Amino acid sequence: MTSQLAGAPSPRETEEQKSLMLEQAPAVENVLPRILASLCLALAVLAGMASLTGVVEGTSWFPYLVLPNIALHLACGAIRSVRVVRWLAIPAAVLIAVAAIMRHDVMTANSYGFPALQWFRSSLSEAGLQLATQVPPVASSIHVDFGILVLSLGVSLVVELLASFRRTALLVIIPLSFAPIVASLFKQQGAGIGYLSLMVLGILAYAALVPHAFAKSSPRTGRRKLLDPKTLGIFGITALACVGSLIAASLWMPGFRTGMFPEGQRPSGDLLANNVDPLINLGRDLRSNGSDPFLTYYTSASKAPYLRTQVIKELTNERWEPTEDLFHTDYSGDVAVNNNFSLLSSSEEIVQMTWPRGNRNPLLPLPDRSNLVSGIQGDWQWTLETSVARLSGDALGATGDITVAYAPLNITPEMVEYLDQRRIGTNDFISSDYTQLPQDSDNALQPMLEQALEEAYDKGSTPRTNLEKAVALQDYFRSGNFVYSERTPLREGYDGANAEVVKAFLNRRQGYCVHFASAMALLAREAGIPSRIAVGYAPGVATGETITVDNSDAATSLASLLEPGTELKGYEVSGQQAHAWPELYLDGLGWVPFEPTPGRGYTPTYAPEPTSTAAPQESTAPEVPTSRSTPPRSESPDPTPQATTGSSSRDGNTAIWLAPLAILLAAAGLCVGPWRRQRTRQKRLALVRSGAPDAAQALWAELLSVGMDAGVEAGVHESVGDYLVRLADDHPRLAKPLQLLQAAIEQSFYAGRHVPADDAPELLDALHEVQSQLRGELPAGRRILSFLFPRSLRSTPGKRATAEGARK
Repeated sequence: MTSQLAGAPSPRETEEQKSLMLEQAPAVENVLPRILASLCLALAVLAGMASLTGVVEGTSWFPYLVLPNIALHLACGAIRSVRVVRWLAIPAAVLIAVAAIMRHDVMTANSYGFPALQWFRSSLSEAGLQLATQVPPVASSIHVDFGILVLSLGVSLVVELLASFRRTALLVIIPLSFAPIVASLFKQQGAGIGYLSLMVLGILAYAALVPHAFAKSSPRTGRRKLLDPKTLGIFGITALACVGSLIAASLWMPGFRTGMFPEGQRPSGDLLANNVDPLINLGRDLRSNGSDPFLTYYTSASKAPYLRTQVIKELTNERWEPTEDLFHTDYSGDVAVNNNFSLLSSSEEIVQMTWPRGNRNPLLPLPDRSNLVSGIQGDWQWTLETSVARLSGDALGATGDITVAYAPLNITPEMVEYLDQRRIGTNDFISSDYTQLPQDSDNALQPMLEQALEEAYDKGSTPRTNLEKAVALQDYFRSGNFVYSERTPLREGYDGANAEVVKAFLNRRQGYCVHFASAMALLAREAGIPSRIAVGYAPGVATGETITVDNSDAATSLASLLEPGTELKGYEVSGQQAHAWPELYLDGLGWVPFEPTPGRGYTPTYAPEPTSTAAPQESTAPEVPTSRSTPPRSESPDPTPQATTGSSSRDGNTAIWLAPLAILLAAAGLCVGPWRRQRTRQKRLALVRSGAPDAAQALWAELLSVGMDAGVEAGVHESVGDYLVRLADDHPRLAKPLQLLQAAIEQSFYAGRHVPADDAPELLDALHEVQSQLRGELPAGRRILSFLFPRSLRSTPGKRATAEGARK
């Protein structure tokens, strides 16, 4: 005879009782867990976006993300707490996102009266151009900040959409991972363990709150404890384990501390950047070894021209970069641009440019002293002060080949001396920005510049004219006292361009074009000559191909400037030609370029390099410490100890990777037990929900498994009633749910009244309450072990106990 718990209610409820329960359901439920879950999601989103610090320069863009994202998530959490209007959560989030976007400075700057949607798309396109055409860290601008805001709000909307349903609630980790993945790819320092740890803590806290946020109110279960001490203990252990794993992984895993790509190969635009990101990242362009040409051109000049994309005039800031707010003129299509250079002793030359894979950089690479541009399809800007051309987003996509007319300077030192004697051009106006030197708070830069000038002037014999001074500076850097090196500045921490970098370069005497150009620009200002830095490309590599102008080419406005039969030589440009050079202002001539970097480009005709000290085409000097008075020695052809060390290091790195592989395999092994237990549980619960004849057997099997995992398993000969009565005696708080489960199981086993689908939700609530109570009473260590290694997987308690119960 089976035992029966006294007062066991019937598993069936009348329609009147169900209707009464629905009427008694609160209009507002789970307010606190939903709001806390929303705050956890906001923390995860903001921490993930903060990992982009370093992908975008500075942190000025981050404060603008905080209020909109927190407001969006809080609104969703609060609205979902109201049962009648919870469907309004996503529409309200969209309205908050739209309001935040419309209030941004980019959108309020629409003074041209464009439709809001058109202006939004145009602004987002401009942000995309700036992000795609720079090597990270991307210079912060109003459009880049706008793009990050839109990205963060988009991630928040997707996260809240997934969080609206319990089945997809934990999939929020997919959109939340987007920003850290981008950071690990693009940022030299990696994704950042601190930001990742905050994001992981937010996700873990959200996952712990999901059951409470979606819990249904029940008179039987009552109100769940949100801050259960044991639950907090499990959460704390899990959080410490996750954060500890991140910190441990940061010691060896790429992407956390060094980024996924080697130095110089940050993805940008067409995967690996071949564009010029002014100054601070030019070294990465050079080290990227990107030899695939992205630009080919034909020129009528005897020497291939330098191609300028940007000009830096302010050398007093912490970071030297182009000034964006210079006055510019708006053009459309073919235009003879305004210019202020002297045409003295100049000859007209032509360049025809082609981008084989399409142009992705809005900054046109133009020769010095360009005066006519043809082939642009759409609007573009011309900055007269710096001779820089910038395409609009529409023109960038529509423009193909471009033809440019320019007038290269063709003078001799004697002509410059004549102009100087005649005092021609001495009244030219030059902004003070081109003559200011950086602040020298520690009084270290000024003595170094003065000493370098003395060396360049050959022990104090100051040249008479500014051209002679400029030539002396150019020869000083190309004389052999300085070494061209792309790696030394990176290893020794002065890879960039500012006053501190120039000091390190003058002391170390090893660097690449950025350092030579920056140092010469400062020395020129010290010598009283206005200076600036041009950034772009050195003359391209000759392809050996030529084109000849014939009568059919005369249809274009620029080709008509050339005589039929004129031959144009072909060149191609890749990322390896990325270059920087100084331009000095000479009275009567305007801005005149120089070439101080040894082994790069060529020295101009008005500043020829002395034959006795001519630098080789490619510097082969070793990258070793250089004395200020001793020129560097030539590199030995014998293998160096560094080569052997590098091989050993690579072998060691291979061995190091075995450790994380073993850790990953161990982690995967630990997941097998919980996965199998959850899979078995879901199959049983699905049978209960279906109302099939085997529903009671599945319910009984799951109840036995819960007891076995909690250490209170049923005896070999215990029936349903005996086992559940024992549990009720040991756990009085579970008497009511155990009575409900016993009645349903025994009526199916002995009376043939199987569990209907309508009764499944209440029975599953009772089962969940039993499981939570039994598991919650376990010590923390045993709880973790029972989760990782469920005892119920080692036997088939359900079938055995069912058979025993049927016989009694």
